[in-house]
Amino acid sequence: MRPHFHVAGFPVRVHPLFFLIAFASGWGLLEQPGRLAMWLAIVFVSVLLHELGHALAFRRYGCPAGIELHGMGGTTTAEDTEQLTHRQSAWVSFAGPGMGFLLGGLVWAVSRLTPLGEQGGLAGEAVRQLVWVNVGWGLFNLLPLQPLDGGHLLASAVRARSGYRYERVLHGIGIATALGVLALSIWWSMVWMGLLAMMFGVMNFEQLRRLPKEVRFQRSAAPPPRRAASRRRSEAGAVSVEQLMGELRSGPRAAPPEAPAAPRRAPAPVVEPEAPEGPHDPGMVGELLLDGGLAAMAVRPLQSAFAKSPSPRTGHALVLALLETGRLKEVAALLEGARAAHLGDDTLALISERARAAGDETLAARAEAISNSDERR
Repeated sequence: MRPHFHVAGFPVRVHPLFFLIAFASGWGLLEQPGRLAMWLAIVFVSVLLHELGHALAFRRYGCPAGIELHGMGGTTTAEDTEQLTHRQSAWVSFAGPGMGFLLGGLVWAVSRLTPLGEQGGLAGEAVRQLVWVNVGWGLFNLLPLQPLDGGHLLASAVRARSGYRYERVLHGIGIATALGVLALSIWWSMVWMGLLAMMFGVMNFEQLRRLPKEVRFQRSAAPPPRRAASRRRSEAGAVSVEQLMGELRSGPRAAPPEAPAAPRRAPAPVVEPEAPEGPHDPGMVGELLLDGGLAAMAVRPLQSAFAKSPSPRTGHALVLALLETGRLKEVAALLEGARAAHLGDDTLALISERARAAGDETLAARAEAISNSDERR
């Protein structure tokens, strides 16, 4: 879909539900139209600047990005994110709240150093709302609860240090945080915060339920020798999910030839350790994001999974994510490729239906032609 406008070169789309939720959050100002209008403007600008912080961080690391404001606040999606290290991903996650802290701090400083902070009426109310939205919401957004930025920040930090061993622990921390926020929202009588906590808690519980159980390591009598890491990898830092999965799936690398060693006695038999749990399948990650209402974030892992191992299930999830985000051009490109033969009839029927609803008869006809082709019968 075409963006509604651009900010700093980034395309921005605004869903009508964004204003509906912002209006609901300012329901108490309904009898004061001026203050309500100011609240909507402050929320719009603050959320946009928050997402702009993420987008600028993506640009800093060479990933083109786009911004979408919706009922959940906002989402910044980027291309080529598989090249990011975990440390870079952490900086991207912090850049959004960091932009809000910067704006809120500037407004607070100006209000203390100028007569602006002493004025009442709309000026004083604007100062309070700007500080609350940018600092208060920013601190809430840094809670270790996915899909908040704090949850992604914690996940990137843990993965950079320990890989993907503690995914269940991360979601457990998210559930505990959601329960704590829910208790505080009841104590403070803040309905909107309680609803968010319940929704995020359920999302983390569902993702935790679908994750495989962790595999415990067994100690062997003689630990295997450690290979020195390559210079290039140590300089680049932690690798991304897709790069690590590609290395694991490509199988073990051939060891360099060694000089013949002197004969020695055969070692005593040892108990082989169980294979460690590798990174989770990107198809599963994409389906979890899609089920959690984050279709834009689900596209990238689903594309990776469908490219490596095309299947009707993964293809259906990918098509659904693309359709939910309005990326009809990418759906058309998918139908033109060789992997279109792996799409099921229900997936092709869904493409035809959505394409006709969007007025794209060419895409609908292409989906129907593939469904009716002789090779599929």
